[in-house]
Amino acid sequence: MTARGIEIRKAADSELRDIVSMWKRNIKTANTATDIVTLYRYFKKYFLVATPTDMGNNTGGASSNIIGFVAGAVRNGHGHISGIAVDNECRRNEVGRQLLKAEAANFLADGFDRVTLEVRISNTGAITFYETHGYKRMYTIKGYYADGEDAIVYEVKI
Repeated sequence: MTARGIEIRKAADSELRDIVSMWKRNIKTANTATDIVTLYRYFKKYFLVATPTDMGNNTGGASSNIIGFVAGAVRNGHGHISGIAVDNECRRNEVGRQLLKAEAANFLADGFDRVTLEVRISNTGAITFYETHGYKRMYTIKGYYADGEDAIVYEVKI
């Protein structure tokens, strides 16, 4: 799959179950389905999904063909990425980059000039991904995650 065969768009309510499922499969977190649904209800405009254009968009059925998502929020006067995931078989095909770029455009359109996120200190793949896309390491939060692992806070100016 190439970048040309991917559509990034706002998530539909009917896709929330698929987003929660992908979040739980791909992100090591203590967030419950209820936490994710609550975040979606507050910040729906910042939830984006990636779908392959050659499979069509099925936003009304049980399976929406989502291959990735980004969940954004507003935190302390700036954009914040609360979660991002791409299915394993679709990684390294520009899906994550397109999701980050589209989310940054959303935040910029709403007047925000920076985006932050947290990443597990052990998640070297994600760290490399964010740094490759212009995110800068800001500081570490000791014991941030429920299992006691530290988080690195990253930021990008948009």
